[in-house]
Amino acid sequence: MLAPKQKYWKTLSGPQLLRLIIGVSAMAIAYEGMSQGVMGAVNVAPEYGQRMGFADEHGHVIKPSLQGGIVSTYYAGSLLGAFWAGHLSDKYGRIKGIWMAIFWCMLGVILQASAVNLPHMLVARLCAGCGVAFIIVIAPAWTAELSPAAHRGKNIALTFLANFSGITLSAWIGFGTSFTELGGGAFRWRFCFASQAIPLALLFAGSLLIPESPRWLIKVGRREEAFEIIAKIRGNDDPNHPDAQREYREIVTVIEMEQESESTNYVKMFFGIGSGDIHIGRRIQLAFWLQVLMQYGTGIAAVVIYSGTIFRTAGFDDLKSNWLSALLMMVGILGTAIAAFTLDRVGRRRTLYWGAVALSIILFSIGALNRGAIDHPDLKEQYGTAAAAMVFVYVLIFSSSWLMIPFIYPTEIFPTWLRAKGNAFGVAGWSIGFGGGSLLVPIMFAGIGEKTFYVFGAAMFAYIPLIYCFFPETAGRTLEAMDFLFASKSPFTWHEEAEFKKRMAELESRVQANSGKETDSSEEKGSVVNVHQEV
Repeated sequence: MLAPKQKYWKTLSGPQLLRLIIGVSAMAIAYEGMSQGVMGAVNVAPEYGQRMGFADEHGHVIKPSLQGGIVSTYYAGSLLGAFWAGHLSDKYGRIKGIWMAIFWCMLGVILQASAVNLPHMLVARLCAGCGVAFIIVIAPAWTAELSPAAHRGKNIALTFLANFSGITLSAWIGFGTSFTELGGGAFRWRFCFASQAIPLALLFAGSLLIPESPRWLIKVGRREEAFEIIAKIRGNDDPNHPDAQREYREIVTVIEMEQESESTNYVKMFFGIGSGDIHIGRRIQLAFWLQVLMQYGTGIAAVVIYSGTIFRTAGFDDLKSNWLSALLMMVGILGTAIAAFTLDRVGRRRTLYWGAVALSIILFSIGALNRGAIDHPDLKEQYGTAAAAMVFVYVLIFSSSWLMIPFIYPTEIFPTWLRAKGNAFGVAGWSIGFGGGSLLVPIMFAGIGEKTFYVFGAAMFAYIPLIYCFFPETAGRTLEAMDFLFASKSPFTWHEEAEFKKRMAELESRVQANSGKETDSSEEKGSVVNVHQEV
């Protein structure tokens, strides 16, 4: 039986607590997936299209720009919400940030499910986008701060299994409701929106069971609470476990070395004003552009948007195309699972390298097969079927390589005192990349057709030297070591690695000095108490 007011997480073992934290974070990402994928199911509902004014009574789209505008409003909301989320989460903690996310997401769900006209839906989409920005800013960073360095990529990737799971669930819900005409066809799309409330309810329940980020607790001076959490997760309740002791000392040492007051304003952060040797502005550029490259530059928007056309070229009817689209998202789940078990072993940079090469080859293949279908109409279905198969291969490779790293990287490279704020710029890149891609890709297809795939295929090769020159490796390195990885005055990775080695030697000496203080005082006091008092 639990002691009075004893927090639930204290009754768990270290591994159990870490699994619970990953599960709660995954529930947040599951909502994000459902929220992102729901429009694919909703936009094909005739009653919805007619009510919003972009389709006729038969469901045929007559105003594609309006249809795209409704979708993009979500990303405008997320762009605004990202910076609010970063400020609130760094000031008040990750748990309170998640509660704010739940509030805005639930408001968005209610307003979308009850929408009666276009203005109503636009407001609802803004609220939903704001809420999902809170989730993307906080959930991955929260997992990163509680994960050991050797498994940080794996744990974040496991939470993002829920992303494709949420997208897939929305697709299958849309497929199932497409057979009903309840409420004159309104039930079909209203239920799709309303179903998003389920992961939000589970997320709220889970947020009451797990602890705050220990790194944030140390930052605000609550060291005893932080050490208790670290001892639980790293030492399985053993406060003298060397991993727990070292991580705690390293966090405290680095936070004491950081200069928080000079660069906390978003404008100063963006331009790197007052950040000194930690070069916040440089890190922001990496976090922002990596997301833009992934969401737009990899061609994922082109493949997803054009997949329906490819399926029809293969001779598949609407019913088969719909369930193939849902099945396509399930392939993404498999790819994300592969990423979970390879990212930490292979590393961030090498994963981006092989992913860029493989995706480039696939994109050129899809473009060539579509051109073959145009040039050889008698073999249209054969070319279309081959192109459809390549779409599935593309999603598998994309989700096992480029999908995860732009979400992981921003959670790793920023200091504790502005990790959520820094991650906000990554979410801004996500909003601009995905929202912009949703608007620009149809224009590209209208202008250059299947050559759109060639453009993205060529771009993937161009990204390889960019990654080599400017994106240092973060896999296996502690979050506290990242300040030294970006301490070089040069932005080139080879100079950053050289500076990193020099700075790490200084950190080691400081940690050892703190360890010496602790050892001296432990002869007079209990080891758990002296860690908090002396460090």
